[in-house]
Amino acid sequence: YLTEQVREFSVTADRSYLDRFFEEVKQTRRRDNAVENIRSELKTIDADSVQYLEKSLQLSNELVQTEYYAFRLGADSAGYDLSELPEEIQSVQLSAEDAALSAKDKLAKARDLVYSREYQETKDEIHNNADLCTSRLIESVRQRELANSKQLRSLIILQYVLIAIVIVVILLYLLFTEKLIIDPIENFVKSIRSNERMPRNGLQEFSFLADSYNEMFDKTQEDQQKLSYEATHDALTNVYNRAAYEDIMARHGSDEICFIIVDIDKFKQFNDQFGHAMGDKVLQRVSGVLKRSFRSEDYICRIGGDEFVVIMVNVTSELKNLVQAKLERIARILNTEKDDVPPVTLSIGVAFSDRQDPQGSIYEDADRALYNAKEKGKNTFAFY
Repeated sequence: YLTEQVREFSVTADRSYLDRFFEEVKQTRRRDNAVENIRSELKTIDADSVQYLEKSLQLSNELVQTEYYAFRLGADSAGYDLSELPEEIQSVQLSAEDAALSAKDKLAKARDLVYSREYQETKDEIHNNADLCTSRLIESVRQRELANSKQLRSLIILQYVLIAIVIVVILLYLLFTEKLIIDPIENFVKSIRSNERMPRNGLQEFSFLADSYNEMFDKTQEDQQKLSYEATHDALTNVYNRAAYEDIMARHGSDEICFIIVDIDKFKQFNDQFGHAMGDKVLQRVSGVLKRSFRSEDYICRIGGDEFVVIMVNVTSELKNLVQAKLERIARILNTEKDDVPPVTLSIGVAFSDRQDPQGSIYEDADRALYNAKEKGKNTFAFY
C-alpha cells in the first residue's frame, strides 16, 4: 500500500497520495500492528522464525527512507509549502545535484527512485524473508500435528481400556460412564459424520481429544482452501487461470474496468530454440512482472499458452496515461536479461469499459487493439 501511494505521487504529484501515505505510517499503522501481533504469536510457536520477520521489518523501514526522499523531490517539483508537510519530509536534505534539478527532472528522479531495480529488489527481499518465516512456521506446526496424532491414538486406546474396566468392576458407575464418557464419544462421532468441529465437553481427556481433533479439522479446512486455490490458479505462473477469469468477468464485466490482453512475441521460438523449460521460465517471468506492476485488487489471468489478461478494476479511460506508464515500465523490465532468461517483448491491446464507439465486447475490442499492435511490428501496445 505504501509503495502504491509513493509511486502514484511520483507520477501525479497529487498531495492526496502523500497524505494517505503518512496516515498509514502514523495513524492506521497496519504494518506495525500486524508485525507486533505476529511477533507475539511466533514466540510461542517457533521463536526462530521471528528473525525473518524482524529482517522484513528492518528492510521495510530502510525502504521508507527512500520513499521520504522521493516525496521530498515530488513536493519540491509541485511547489508545495514544506511547512505544511510532515516533519519527515521537511527534514529530508536533497543532495546539491538533486536540489539543482528542474521541477520536471525532480519528479522524474522521484519516479526513478521508486521504480528502480534496487527499490524492487529490496521489496523482493522483504517478501522472501516473509516467505521464509511462513515456511519455518508451517514446518513447526506440521511437527506438532504429528506429535498430537500419536498422542491422540494412545489416548483413544486408553479411554476404551478405562471404560472396559469401569463397566466390569463397578456397575454402579454405569450412569457416570454414560454421561461423562459414552455421550461425549457419541457426540464426537456425530461431529465426524457431519463434518463439524467436535464439542468440547465430558471429561478433561475428551476435551483434549476434542482439541486435538479440532486442530486436525482446521488443518483439513486449510488444505481444502489450498485445493480451491489450485483450482482457480495456474500451476506454472500462480496467476488466475481460465476458469477463474470467466468467473471474474461474470462479476466485474459490467463495472468500470481496464481490460488488457498480453501476448508474448515469438513465444514458440523460445521453446524451439531453448527448450520448453526456458519457455516455462519466460512465462513465469512475464507473470511475475505483471503481478508486481499492478495493484493488489487487479486481476492477472493466464487464459492461453502465452496469452495473459489483466483486469484493472475501478479504472476509466481518464487514467490512460497511468496505464501507458505501467506498460512502458513492464516493457523496459522485460527487455533486459535476468536469471538466464533472455529479453522478452510483448504485444498488448487495451480497452476501457467507457471506450468510445465499441464494436463488440470489451475482450473483442481489446483483441482488435492487440491486432493493431502486432500489425505495427509487435513489441508495442495499442489502445482501442
